[in-house]
Amino acid sequence: MSLLICLPDSMQPRSLCSALMLLDSELKIIIGPENVQNPDEVEFAVVWNHPEGLLLNYPNLKAISSYGHGADGLLADKKLPVGIPLVRLADVTMAVWMSEYLLAVVLLKRRQLLEHAANQEFVEWGIAARHPGNQIGILGLGYLGKAAAKVFLNMGFHVSGWSRTIKQVNGVSCFFGIEGLTEMLNKTDYLINLLPLTKETYDLLNTKTLSQLKRGAYLINVGRGQTLVDEDLIPLLEEGQLSGACLDVFRTEPLPEEHPFRKHKKILVTPHNSSSTLPESVAPQILENYKRAISGTQLLNLVDLAHGY
Repeated sequence: MSLLICLPDSMQPRSLCSALMLLDSELKIIIGPENVQNPDEVEFAVVWNHPEGLLLNYPNLKAISSYGHGADGLLADKKLPVGIPLVRLADVTMAVWMSEYLLAVVLLKRRQLLEHAANQEFVEWGIAARHPGNQIGILGLGYLGKAAAKVFLNMGFHVSGWSRTIKQVNGVSCFFGIEGLTEMLNKTDYLINLLPLTKETYDLLNTKTLSQLKRGAYLINVGRGQTLVDEDLIPLLEEGQLSGACLDVFRTEPLPEEHPFRKHKKILVTPHNSSSTLPESVAPQILENYKRAISGTQLLNLVDLAHGY
């Protein structure tokens, strides 16, 4: 029986195969569906942006793993095998890299380093420039959100977080529901979106919600591009409701060259690289779920189909 890796070349499927084989040299791994000779042998699949309906070809499939923290790529396949459990990754290296990125962006804005880079006469010599506000608001208190919250708390920021259901995170003011969202936004200087893409989060960041932020707030979107209404952002920047935005995810990726976000002086665009999946870091978790799947025991990080993540 075998484990199928179905990833784009940019995600280094051979590196994942090597990392798994270092952990268990007895594994039978197939890279790419085109190399499957006997579909009956495939028991576990690791996928990212796979072709719709592909996984129906494997009648003995016992579990499917996303190759990332998100599950929306899996759930975009409307022809998934019925009754086969889906899992996603929760990886410490990915969380560290994400937290690094978020802290770097906030400090770039807070110490106004991009303004210094553009104009060395931005402020008088010997005078520290510092963007006002010390309140971080995190949308999404899952694995990545909690890790980021801890980093900001350690740096002396006040941190609030919002989630679908009430959570308790040490040191974090936690909110949930529509009323809770408004309450958190009203006090936020730096809004970080880490929400998964679901029916409830689609278009969540729009003129109405972003206008509830403190005037001059800064937006960072590292969740999903479809959460932000593109056409609502620039007017909010132009009128000063938002002082700027850093965007790492977009509705269309790569972001088209002609997109207005690329040329706006108040928008920092990065190429969906706030974090990444490192094969050697996630291989132990994938192997553990593979072993659990073939033995029929409880899987790690199961996707909740009702809520979409």
